Amino acid sequence: MEMKDMEQAWCRQLQLEFESICYQYGIELRPPIFEITGSRQQLGCWRPEQRCLQLSRHLIRSHPWQVTLQVLRHEMAHQVCSELFARPCTGHGPDFQRACDLLGVSTPFRRARADLADSIVAETPASPGTAAGRRMLERVRKLLALAGSDNRHEAELAMEKAAELMARHNLELARADAAAGYSHLIIETGQRIMPGHRKAIGAILRDHFHVQVVCSSLYDPATDQSFRTMELLGRTENVQVAEHCYRFLEERLASLWQQNRHRYTGHPRTARNSYYLGLLRGFSERLAAMRVPRHQAGQGDNGTALLLSEADPGLQRFVRQRFPRLCRRSGRRTRVNSEAYGEAVATGRRLVLHGSVTSGDRQQGGLLE
Repeated sequence: MEMKDMEQAWCRQLQLEFESICYQYGIELRPPIFEITGSRQQLGCWRPEQRCLQLSRHLIRSHPWQVTLQVLRHEMAHQVCSELFARPCTGHGPDFQRACDLLGVSTPFRRARADLADSIVAETPASPGTAAGRRMLERVRKLLALAGSDNRHEAELAMEKAAELMARHNLELARADAAAGYSHLIIETGQRIMPGHRKAIGAILRDHFHVQVVCSSLYDPATDQSFRTMELLGRTENVQVAEHCYRFLEERLASLWQQNRHRYTGHPRTARNSYYLGLLRGFSERLAAMRVPRHQAGQGDNGTALLLSEADPGLQRFVRQRFPRLCRRSGRRTRVNSEAYGEAVATGRRLVLHGSVTSGDRQQGGLLE
């Protein structure tokens, strides 16, 4: 596709994104004229006289689309100031900050220098924002490293202790309604349809790893297509552990299927999907069983229970700020190969999460069945 045609496609997508943002946040703005510029310094600009919203070609080609969306929201905030507040659209003072609140603009993109290329940084969870979070994450990292032990009892105990530590940490913070340290992470699948097993992984992360999970789509300006994404929202330490679990399960599903695919007859895709869902069902049951006090499970009276985390009001506010109009959709029913599913459930109950929880380079840890 020629650059002129590509820029026209980008303008069409920006129009759709503009309408979606207005709908999500309940803002009534007249659609502007979108223009792609060649500037490498000024990545975005709102020109009220022409009602023109400009974004840089360099921005769109050189940064993830979620960064482009934040710059778009930044310029929409200027539009709100000039058209809804009837105030000058220049400056980044109280009126502009109020407009950013209305549009869910992330903090790094509320500054004047958010218009400059050298200040744009994609939003990824870095170091946890609280000392308690950093201590918890470091201890979880050490425990999950121990969970790679060849001694199965030692490995299982390390995973249980890591889960218990996370639960206690989040229960204490939820009770205190501690507001610091929330972040989000977008996992790009590269697929146009979200397969059922990824939705099942999302349910595991939501139910057992203290994060909220939103399945959505993200535009790819290089191909003019949208691909499915999974977004993790929560305290930074929880997001990092949840992402590690996602990578662990994705790799483990594929690895175990390659080892066992020859054992099942019938349609290969149905058998594979059934095997994936069975593994995830078994792993989820294992995590749920860890909530039962050990003396109730016949393992002695000196154990401690995996505490259930109460609803985190701060997290709920964080999610509503990013997704004001979330809707729930039920998945389609799928055919199941009962043999593959049943055997995989048993295997999933023996999975032990371990490996190195990392940030930045997103390396995958080792795996242990």
